[in-house]
This record gives sequence, structure tokens and C-alpha cells, in this order.
Amino acid sequence: MRRLVLASLVLTSTAFAGTITGVFQGTVVQLNTHKPAAKTRWMYVQGKNGVIRRANIAKATFDYDEDFPKAKRHKKAEDSLLNSAVVRVTAEQDVAHNGEWQATSVSIVAPPGYVKPAGKPSTYTPTLAKR
Repeated sequence: MRRLVLASLVLTSTAFAGTITGVFQGTVVQLNTHKPAAKTRWMYVQGKNGVIRRANIAKATFDYDEDFPKAKRHKKAEDSLLNSAVVRVTAEQDVAHNGEWQATSVSIVAPPGYVKPAGKPSTYTPTLAKR
């Protein structure tokens, strides 16, 4: 019985010591565009509440949101990643390394200055992140 309790404590503590997955959306306020092959490539995203989050996008995958205008798309979604673009970032917050956000995917929601046509409802449905 004591071994079972000890084993469950060890497993529980290691599960929480790893990473936390989160999703945040906002406007790109600063983008590190040089050194595309570098280990770190920082993007700063400002949410509607004014909070700015920094995420390393070096290992992220890039895609377009369904609402992104087809006429403004590039062959590679990453080419549409510019300052003032609206993005949705899925990232892991590495608790063991200062809590830095490491982006796993970046979805480009809207290009800089784009105003969504009135009457078209959003197709985005928030979901819980999977571990």
C-alpha cells in the first residue's frame, strides 16, 4: 500500500512539473524576423485586454484561420505573419524554464488592417487544449 501511495505521488508531481498548454489571440505588436533558422524567434502578441505575451515561434506550424480572406493568402501561411496581423497561438508554457511560451501552432486570423465584413459570424469555436 505504501508503495502505491509513493508511486502515485511521484507520477502526480511529474505530471505537473512539465508544461502547461494554452491558447491566446491578439495582434502582433513585434516580430523577430531575422534569423529564421535560429533556436528562438520571438513574437509579441497583444490581447484585447492589453496584456502582451511573448512566444517563441521557431518550432511552430503556421496555418490560416477559415475567416482569413482567400485573396490575401500566400502559398506559405508564415509569409502572412506581419506586425499588426491578428493571430491565435497555441503554446506550451515551460514551467521548468522561466515559464516561457513555446508556440506549437500559429493560426493567422486576419491580415493587418483587415475589417471583417458585417453579418458574417465567426466560425471559431473554443475548445480545451489536449495534453
